[in-house]
Amino acid sequence: MSVRNYMRVILNTNLFKDFTEESILTLFSKIPYKIEHYSKGDVILAEDDTCDTLNFILEGTVEVQKMDVSGKVLSIAEFHKGEIFGEMLIFADRNTSPINAISKNKTSVLHIQKNSVISLCQGNSSFLMEYLRIISNKAMILNLKLKEVTLKTIRQKISEFILAQYKQQNSLKIKINMTKKDWADKIGVQRPSLSRELIKMKDEGVIDYSKDIIIIKDLNALEDLS
Repeated sequence: MSVRNYMRVILNTNLFKDFTEESILTLFSKIPYKIEHYSKGDVILAEDDTCDTLNFILEGTVEVQKMDVSGKVLSIAEFHKGEIFGEMLIFADRNTSPINAISKNKTSVLHIQKNSVISLCQGNSSFLMEYLRIISNKAMILNLKLKEVTLKTIRQKISEFILAQYKQQNSLKIKINMTKKDWADKIGVQRPSLSRELIKMKDEGVIDYSKDIIIIKDLNALEDLS
């Protein structure tokens, strides 16, 4: 399948904002690239794999995960249609991946070779500036994520997640649109630890919950913990 089939996605991103449809087609006729299709749960990039491509998501969602020695999975980030991943690795001295990139649903990814990325950066200043902006922003996000994982208690992580959902849904009755396992992975804790802490918070009157519904009973207590 050609980039022509995904032209709208490509042109609607800041990375290619100064390109025309004609220039995109001309560009990709001259550089090596692959469009790969993945099913839910497929490993797109595995830990310790060499990363030598810039990976542009044409459709679907990619979750970046890290597994520790005990087997606990930490969900680091999610990337969606029009976003990229691997950009921080391809120019590193050691460009082996420290994470797993997993497709969360039906996903298509445009893989662009390292040398082609160099040519793009040299030939288009807006592409270069956007590429550098993305790298800088992701470095900051990863740094904040590391602090969150290493410094905060399980209750603090749960409270921050619930408060974020409260602000997003504008209701004290919150629907958690994910499984307990996904929730635990997202905040970097074990599923049993999440369940135990939720029980404690319910017993203390901070929240109530059943299945995928959380009801905030003491908003001030949550805010004090965040």
